[in-house]
Amino acid sequence: MFSLLDARRSESGIEDPECSYQVILEACLKLSKAQPDMSALIRLSSDALTAARNGTNAREIFEFAAGAAMSFVETARRASHATGLHAASLINEGITVLTHSRSSTVLSALVDAKQSGRSFDVVATESRPMFEGRSLAASLSSKGIAVTLIADSAAASVMNRIDVILIGTDKLTASEVINKIGTRIIALAARERGLPVYALCDTSKFIREDYLIGTAREQHSPIELWEDAPVGVRIENSYFEPTPIAYFTGIVTEDGLLSPVHAQRRAEETPIAQDLVDSLLSS
Repeated sequence: MFSLLDARRSESGIEDPECSYQVILEACLKLSKAQPDMSALIRLSSDALTAARNGTNAREIFEFAAGAAMSFVETARRASHATGLHAASLINEGITVLTHSRSSTVLSALVDAKQSGRSFDVVATESRPMFEGRSLAASLSSKGIAVTLIADSAAASVMNRIDVILIGTDKLTASEVINKIGTRIIALAARERGLPVYALCDTSKFIREDYLIGTAREQHSPIELWEDAPVGVRIENSYFEPTPIAYFTGIVTEDGLLSPVHAQRRAEETPIAQDLVDSLLSS
């Protein structure tokens, strides 16, 4: 993204440092608002803006921002891998794991556990309306992992044969874990039976609550739920939902397993560039 911005700067002749910074700020604002439930985008934008402020001329401002963005992506990639390795240690021989949607970190943990020689079963939900669970099930099957695909609404009914629940995360705040819609009912069903529920979330997704935008859940195309709905039928189609962090047994990060209380503190300590905060809150 920032290499394209740099090309735009060269083509348009933007050489003023403050104008260059404003171009980057506008791009970061658009990126942050594109998927407000994915806090890593806000964190990446914040790092880019903070680095840009250290530039003394237009070229440095763009180069510093691009460098910080690329560094964030690489650090997050390594953190996600480490998180998966830590989560794999929760998958013991002979157990059955329930997961929801398609988390690359959960997939990594399951594959690592399999490659370590452990045998276990996985129950995966379809994860409507985009059916990410089907993709996950196909990936697991290709790795020789026994997997059963169920309807989202069947999750509570299979809890009697589940040993542990592993859930991916798009955003973690001091009070909530944001993930694919349906996560909360799974966590509640597990809580009722006393089953352990772990959110896999590297710290690039931690964020303070006062930096949140778009508190109303983003609505997606109604035809994904009902293509030919009768006139008068109102359709709500949200991809994400919050689940209270207290519903989770622990939060697995690149630093290992954190208690919900510890994760809450870490989220509240997350710094975000003030220019980005102000722009988000005023837009």
